[in-house]
Formats: sequence, structure tokens, C-alpha cells
Amino acid sequence: MAAEELNKATFAAFRELQADIMPALSQIARPDLIVPDTGPLFHLAWADALHLLHQIGGRVVVADMVALEATQDLSKPGARAITAWIDVGQQRGSNAPVLVAPTGIGELFLKARKSDPDIRPRNAGELAILEWLGSYVAHSEHAGQSVLIVYENGKIPRFVRETGLDLDTDVLTTRAFLELAERRGIVSSAEDYWQRMVASALTANPDIAIMMQRRPGGSDS
Repeated sequence: MAAEELNKATFAAFRELQADIMPALSQIARPDLIVPDTGPLFHLAWADALHLLHQIGGRVVVADMVALEATQDLSKPGARAITAWIDVGQQRGSNAPVLVAPTGIGELFLKARKSDPDIRPRNAGELAILEWLGSYVAHSEHAGQSVLIVYENGKIPRFVRETGLDLDTDVLTTRAFLELAERRGIVSSAEDYWQRMVASALTANPDIAIMMQRRPGGSDS
């Protein structure tokens, strides 16, 4: 009961701060939306809510490692829905585009899996997407662009900070992402979606956590 009361208090505190936080997030209108670990994909799939990623983001990007981890076992609940969502998003002219970003880490994993099918490198998906982001930033046509990162793995904000991306970057847990969707009028109740999610995903990250990182010299510096 104490834990439940603490969670209610945390949620109430977030609601009090929401009016200050969410308008700042709204400055990034339809950025590339990055999913660096499988958690958000599975949890949104279980709540029949993968479509929300495109309603806030423009293109959705998952690293090859994340796609592999999410779809390699089709008997896992949600895997078939994720596979279908990726397939539709990769069709030419899709209005819900999904980029499966090729990375050196993903290539090495596929080679290693030939000799050891059970290999499971730690944090490979997260490291792969950060590798891709580094190359994304290096291309001059992406200068000044913005990204939105939706995660479940609590290591992601530290990874992003340490990488020092030269991008305006908003980093949100899946639950904070649902709150943003409500703020923008995309869903009527973030809490309803959250309850649908945790009904199937007891491991879903309950934190409503947001990290906003602005590039030096950017508009919010």
C-alpha cells in the first residue's frame, strides 16, 4: 500500500508540473522519433497503441538490433504486431514510415549469431541506436534538426548525455510519451492507455520521466 500511495503522489506531482514541461516539449513538432530499446515497442503493441508513435513523430527509427530483438521470436506476445508495423512502415510511400537503421553492432551480431544462435549481447540495441545517431548528426543536412527518444531502459538518458548529441533532444519514458499524446489531444486519457499497457506489461517503466537536452547555441540555450 505504501508503494501505491507513493506512486499516486508521484503522478500528482507530475500533473502539477505538466503545464510547465509539456509546452516546452511542444516546440519539437514532428521530429524523427527514436525507439532505442524494445520495451516501448512491446508495451505499446500490447496496448494496441503503436500508431501513437507516428501521430507524434514523423519518421520512427529503430536500430537493426532493436528490430531483431523485437521480432526474432514470433511466439512472444506483441512480436507479430511489431513485425507487421515495421513491414507497413518500410513500404514505399508509407504515411507511417519506419526506418530500421543499419549499424555496425547489428552486423557484428548477425555474424556472431551464426556460430552461437543463443548469443544475447547486453545493451546492444541501445548502443546500436546511439551509433546511428552519431552518424545522423555527422551529416550536414541534419544540422539543427530535433529528435524525440521514447525509452523504457533506464540507462538511456545517461547514454544520451554521455554521447553529447549536437541535436535538440527530448528523452521520454513511454508513460511520459502517453502524457504528451494527451496534451496534444491525440488521446483523451493517457491513464487509460497506461492501464491497458500495465495489464499485460507488469515490467513497464512506471516513471513519468523527461529529459530535455538542447544543443549549444540552440533556441533554448
